[in-house]
Amino acid sequence: MKVVLIGRGRVGSGLARELRRAGVTARNIRGSGSRPLSVGTADVVIVAVPDGAIGDVAHRLAPRLRPDSVVLHCAGALGPGVLGPCAAVGAAIGAMHPLVSFPAKGTAASIAGATFVIDGDPRAVRAAKAITETVGAWPLIAPLHGARYHAAAALVANGAAALATVAVGVLERVGIEPRAAVRAVGALLRSVGDNVETIGVPAALTGPVARGDAATVLRHREALADTPGGDGGALAAYDATAPMIVAVARAGGLSSKRAAAIRRALSKKV
Repeated sequence: MKVVLIGRGRVGSGLARELRRAGVTARNIRGSGSRPLSVGTADVVIVAVPDGAIGDVAHRLAPRLRPDSVVLHCAGALGPGVLGPCAAVGAAIGAMHPLVSFPAKGTAASIAGATFVIDGDPRAVRAAKAITETVGAWPLIAPLHGARYHAAAALVANGAAALATVAVGVLERVGIEPRAAVRAVGALLRSVGDNVETIGVPAALTGPVARGDAATVLRHREALADTPGGDGGALAAYDATAPMIVAVARAGGLSSKRAAAIRRALSKKV
């Protein structure tokens, strides 16, 4: 299989690297500009450009495609239809969204074991499934692409990174060296991910809310309000996420009495 990836951002370069590592002939080209895109004799073309540019790339790509070509895009918020100009010349089209937090270019992505959500024409689905399995990921074939699905992915990928940033800042302000703080929080996030994957939700929830420990929740809030050099952001993040944690804990068996005690602790001025 010969693959051309259009787009040299995090996703395009990351997928190209993983495909090459798996022994696939993969070429990575730029998607910017206005000229038709030359993909040579590629069997599969993967469009990995920003969502708003996919339609333009499809128009520029279509004249250069063979009728037996497969064209996939990597956007979670869009279905295969955005590649319509490619379908009009006989190409099989599909969407292949990696549920992966791709790092900066030049660093390795954790693709093995990840899920790629796939939809599209049967031939495109077969190609996407083969690519997914080649890089050690799991194919999930379902018509999920769209705003609701993408929002769920963004909540985890971006929300977790934002909360990690807040936590690293708190650790730094209480005296932990920055690199050590990043390492500690990163490892903690991995353990959460492992628990979610192995025992599911809400069973993966741990900590004082899951235990119904309102006193500890109140101490957390008092400590965050008094963090040296703090600007209140950590307390705001804690107070914003805690009600969601309570709801998850209730689903996991926390009694209404203990949940009410935690809500009172969250409502107290600190």
